[in-house]
Amino acid sequence: MVSEKFKVRQVWKYANRNGEDSSTLTILKIEKYEKGDTIIHIRVDNVKISSPQSATGYTNFIGHLPYSEIAISKSVTNLVGQNESLPDFSEGYNQWKEAWDNGKAGYWTIELKEAIDGIDKALQSKK
Repeated sequence: MVSEKFKVRQVWKYANRNGEDSSTLTILKIEKYEKGDTIIHIRVDNVKISSPQSATGYTNFIGHLPYSEIAISKSVTNLVGQNESLPDFSEGYNQWKEAWDNGKAGYWTIELKEAIDGIDKALQSKK
């Protein structure tokens, strides 16, 4: 069964990293897979992430993260709103979906702030 708690376009606060109190996540898509996995695709805004492609060296969002429903449930703190429209996340989603279908991709199962920290550190090493 697809999530009862989470709905597409919801905006949630979550247990964030220090200094990112205004950060939120937006539910982009919810998928249920035959193995019993419910994957919630999210966007994270108002974070400071290293970005080798950016002129400033940073970006303030992560456009697509596939996440387990259980891990998102443990990370969110309160529902703060709903977006009327969603940003285009098709590029990130389609890359993930192709890799998923070929058995070469997974989804996050750790606390969101830990995943963001890991992504940031990995991108810093590419500078």
